[in-house]
Amino acid sequence: MEKSSSFDLATMDRRHLFKLSLFAGLAGMLPGFPAMAQEAGDIVDPPVSSNPVPVVDARFPSEIAPGVFILPDKRITLVPNVGIIVGRDSVLVVDCGLGIESAENVLDVARRLAPGRKIILTVTHAHPEHGFGAQVFSADARIYYNSAQRDHLARRGDTLLDGFRNGVLPPEQTHLLDDVVLTGPHETYDGATARIDLGDRVVDMRTWGTAHTPGDQIIHLPDEGILFAGDLLEERMFPIVPFFPPMIEAEEIDIARWESVLRDIISLAPNIIVPGHGNLAGTELPEAVLAYFADVRQRVQNATGDPAALEQQIRRHYATWENPHFIAPTLRYFMQAG
Repeated sequence: MEKSSSFDLATMDRRHLFKLSLFAGLAGMLPGFPAMAQEAGDIVDPPVSSNPVPVVDARFPSEIAPGVFILPDKRITLVPNVGIIVGRDSVLVVDCGLGIESAENVLDVARRLAPGRKIILTVTHAHPEHGFGAQVFSADARIYYNSAQRDHLARRGDTLLDGFRNGVLPPEQTHLLDDVVLTGPHETYDGATARIDLGDRVVDMRTWGTAHTPGDQIIHLPDEGILFAGDLLEERMFPIVPFFPPMIEAEEIDIARWESVLRDIISLAPNIIVPGHGNLAGTELPEAVLAYFADVRQRVQNATGDPAALEQQIRRHYATWENPHFIAPTLRYFMQAG
């Protein structure tokens, strides 16, 4: 390692209204939840969410190749797919989840899967659900990011944390962020790539700068043909375009570069892609996301009517995809990009 330092609100039930407000309200697409509830003739107090608590379940690691494990997200919102890559000398953990409980679960299973090995933590990107438990690793492991991730966390970490506490997480889940301390890396790499030798196993890290976020990186096992993509890719879900000012600023996302990254991922020809969220896939996944971005860009260029109608067209066209609340910020991004 190199050191350096839209919608008929009146017909929606309360649960759907609350879920929509979590994301769309952040983007300025809808007014605040209490006002919406009053206009819809609903109660003012938000209902208790039925969403599962987003804590990484580390009880049943799945071995997708010898010594390569994942803790699957189980399609629970704000739980990432976590990777644990075991070498002779060291074990690399890829993402640690949202908050202290998740990170403690991940660290515990890493110790059990790789007893006696040195532990290294990296994160695919500096968003809370992927790495805001890193403090748990700070004493007994080495935390290793790229310098762009480090700088983004230092510059915007407090804003992201506040956003998750005050809108993204339902009120009954904000305790997951209690006592979280933003924790930077012990070491970083500069430039586009870095290689770690875990002992009889090499792992490549690669970043392109700003795509989904500043400093997105993939973790690639070239000998095994396995690639951890973070939120550059989701399986059977709308891409997470986090265009939510003020929590996410316009310069913190670049879809054109994101598309370039996806083409590079395809060129690596991985046998297995571990997306940030969802099931394992192959190169058909980045191909599908590229096709989606091209489709939305073309629809925006050809649009002459109401953006809400365009959103509904996209929703119908991709009817099997989850998380449609990310359609609107994607449209907004392309509209502002011209």
